[in-house]
Amino acid sequence: MNIAMVCRLIWKDWYLNKAGILASLIGGVATLALVAAMHASQVALIMGMIVLVTILIGMGAMVMISAASERRQMTLPFVMSLPISYWEYTISKIAGGFLIFFALWVPLVAAIVATILLTPGIPHGLIPFVLIMAVEILMTTCLITVVSVTTESHGWTVAVAQLGAIGLNGIGWSIVRLPQIGGWMRSPTVRWSGTATALLLAELALIVLMLAVTFVVQARKKDFL
Repeated sequence: MNIAMVCRLIWKDWYLNKAGILASLIGGVATLALVAAMHASQVALIMGMIVLVTILIGMGAMVMISAASERRQMTLPFVMSLPISYWEYTISKIAGGFLIFFALWVPLVAAIVATILLTPGIPHGLIPFVLIMAVEILMTTCLITVVSVTTESHGWTVAVAQLGAIGLNGIGWSIVRLPQIGGWMRSPTVRWSGTATALLLAELALIVLMLAVTFVVQARKKDFL
């Protein structure tokens, strides 16, 4: 594998999106600071979660929409003229997209958990739900990545990003209705359950499955131009 070329393509995506990453981090930290300052107000919590989900989904979608536009912008023919195979190109897109997303996702998720633990009045029982939904957002971003890389379609990528954002609401509502999740959210201590573990494992399994499907589809392509 041409590791040097793969790393250069990843760096290209990082360079093009670094301003968005910084702005998203600042917006996320500012949102959490506001939530903490409002002393566990229920309205502040709800609005804060909505803003953070929007930031995370929006950044992930922005990165992959940019990747999906390479064919339309005639960047893809140039990239494929480099000493790089379809396999290496796929790796660069997926690895680059996830590295950019993780640069935002990891600190924001850690900051959310820290805010819950350190802010008086916020029940620690929220943490399992927050972690499940954080991985759900990661799974949605993975789906957007799969569609972007395999279809190379700006329209399909935008549509899936919008459907994914809407679907998160329904999934979150369904998870809250589970007795071992929603019933323990107001607990003053973290109460981890078998249901939470099963949900996380299912999400991670789906992520692995989607990535495997991406490489299978890319391997069958005959024309990248």
